[in-house]
Amino acid sequence: MECDFPGGAGVGLPASPRSAASSFAAMQGAGMENFSQWHVPFNTTKYFLVPVYGLALAAGLPLNGLALWALLSQANTSVLVAYLLNVVAANLLQLLTLPFWIHYSRQDHAWPWGSSACRGVGLAFVTALYAKNGFLCLIAVERYLGLVHPLRFRGLQTTRSAAAVSVASWALVVTLCLVGGLLQPEKELRPHLCYEQLCPSEKGYASFRVAVVILTFFLPCFFMTFFYLRGLGKLKEATSLDGKAKRKITRFIACMITAFYLLQVPYQATSYSKFVAQLLLENSCPFEGRLFLYDRLALCLTTLSDVADPLLYILLLKDVREALAKRLACQGGALETGGAQPDRATACTAV
Repeated sequence: MECDFPGGAGVGLPASPRSAASSFAAMQGAGMENFSQWHVPFNTTKYFLVPVYGLALAAGLPLNGLALWALLSQANTSVLVAYLLNVVAANLLQLLTLPFWIHYSRQDHAWPWGSSACRGVGLAFVTALYAKNGFLCLIAVERYLGLVHPLRFRGLQTTRSAAAVSVASWALVVTLCLVGGLLQPEKELRPHLCYEQLCPSEKGYASFRVAVVILTFFLPCFFMTFFYLRGLGKLKEATSLDGKAKRKITRFIACMITAFYLLQVPYQATSYSKFVAQLLLENSCPFEGRLFLYDRLALCLTTLSDVADPLLYILLLKDVREALAKRLACQGGALETGGAQPDRATACTAV
C-alpha cells in the first residue's frame, strides 16, 4: 500500500514541464549519484494514463452515481447494502482525483498546485483505493456467513454493526496513510513530483510501506479469495438451489474474483517489488527505473475497477436492479403527469 500520499515541501511548477525529469535527477541527495544515468520516462506515461483515466472518469461517474441513487433507497435494509455504499463512496472519491492526475501526466509529471494540494489529492486517492479493497473483502465475508452460517452470526449481521465496521475501516486506512505521510523523510520529498517515491536513501520508510502493503492488501486479498472459494464449495453441497441457480452464482463470483485480480493485483505486486528492492538492494535505482512504466500502467488499471465495481457488485444484483427500476419508474411517471398521483406517490415513497 503506497499510503505515503506523496508530495513535497518544494513542490512547484518548473520553468518547463519537460524539465521535471531532469530536475528530479539533479536534486538527488546522498546515495543517488548514479540515478541520473537511469532514464525515468516521465514523458511517456501520458500516452496511456490520460486515456485510461479519462475512460474511468467518463464511465465511472455516471455508473457510480446511478448505483448510489439506487442504494440509498435501501440504505437500512442489509449489511451488504451498507458495505456497497462504502464501495461506491470510495469509487467516487477516487474518481474525483483523476482530473488532477490527468493534468499531472500531461505535464510530464510536473505538479503545479503546491505541496498541500499534492498531499490532499494523494491522500484521497490512496485512501479510496485501499478502503475499497477492505470493503470488497468485507462483502466476501458477509456473503460467506450469510450462505454458510445464516443463523450463527445473525446477531453480528445488522446495519448497526455494519456502520461501526465501516467507520473503523475508514479510520484505519486514513490513519495508516497519515502516519505514512508523517514518517516520510523530508529529504525524500522531490520538487515538482507528486506520487513518485524513487530511490530513497533511507531503508526505514521502505520497511513501513512493506508492512502496510501486507496488512492492507495481501491479507484482505487472501481472506476475500478464501471466503469466496469456501462459499463456492458450500454452494455445491446446497440442496435448496437448482443447477441453474448454482451455475449463475458461480459465474458471478468468478467474474468478481477475476476482475479483482486483473485490476488490483498488478499494482500491488509492482509496488511491493519496488519496496522490497529498496530494502534489499544497496542501489535500487536501476531496478526502479526499469519498473517505473509497469508500475504506472498497473496503477492506472486500478481505476478501471471504479467502472467494474458498480457493474459487478451493484447493478447486477437483483434487489438493486429492482430498486433502481422502481425509482426510474417513479421519476418517469412524475415527469409525464407533472406530479405523482396519490397511489403512485405512496408506492414511490416506499422505494
